[in-house]
Amino acid sequence: MNDSELAIPPDFTPHDSPSNFMRLMGPMYKKEAPNGTAIIALRVAQQHLNLHGIAHGGLVATLLDNAIGYNVSVALGSGIVTANLSIDYMASSRLNDWIEVDVTINKKGRRMCFAEGTLRKGDLVLARGTCIVVPTT
Repeated sequence: MNDSELAIPPDFTPHDSPSNFMRLMGPMYKKEAPNGTAIIALRVAQQHLNLHGIAHGGLVATLLDNAIGYNVSVALGSGIVTANLSIDYMASSRLNDWIEVDVTINKKGRRMCFAEGTLRKGDLVLARGTCIVVPTT
């Protein structure tokens, strides 16, 4: 791939997570989605690959969990923890692929929030996750 193919797409800005763990995954990026949430994205790097040369399932799960959690935390204005995360893996990504998670918050309650995320490479759906999160406060 040439440098222009590896460039960060327009409208994305650095997503600096306060989590030490998430900073190990980076760099990550975000941009506002039409539904008011943030799309979280990254370029698949060597450290994200499994032994088969595809993005590790743990990366996919972590990216979905983080994107959903970030968006729910912003929407609720409080810290959250994941109570349940269910993922359907549908396709794979490889080195240098640009992958993005868009999030939909389905129901916000005082004690639980239900949300889902879709991980894509362009128009290709790589994975879908549904999540139940609870506020920490």
